Amino acid sequence: MITVTFQIKPYLAAYMYVRYKNHLDVPPDRFSSSPSAIHLLDTQPLYHFLHQLSIPHPPNASWHETGNITFTLPHPRNGKNPNVYNYIGHDSALIIEKAMEVEMKAELYEFLLENKYCHGIMFKKSMETFVAHYNMVELVEEESLMRAFQRWRKIVKEEKNM
Repeated sequence: MITVTFQIKPYLAAYMYVRYKNHLDVPPDRFSSSPSAIHLLDTQPLYHFLHQLSIPHPPNASWHETGNITFTLPHPRNGKNPNVYNYIGHDSALIIEKAMEVEMKAELYEFLLENKYCHGIMFKKSMETFVAHYNMVELVEEESLMRAFQRWRKIVKEEKNM
């Protein structure tokens, strides 16, 4: 099992570890300080981002990985060998982080709309529930997520009226 660790926004790391808690590779030593690695299935879009964006480890880069999220690299039948392609560069990490943010926002927006229109729960209460469930309470401002949601709703309404 080859893993890769890199730095992303803290609230996204918290979201990913809760979202994929059933896909965690538990380290052999449970007292290890290294975090569990998320093992994605090939049906998940992030799996393909990791596969496509992994490169051979540059000679001038440190082998000591730092960051707040760890993934098990894909081991497809055909294609890149994770023993060779085992490095995610800074630019690649930003692309993966953006994909994670899109996934998180899609889930959040669906959750907010379903709670509002199917269960009558106000957006603010739903936002608090979502942030608490994914352990993001101290990591992200709910108001910023709410503003992004309101901007998205406005864009959708404008496109609908065209």
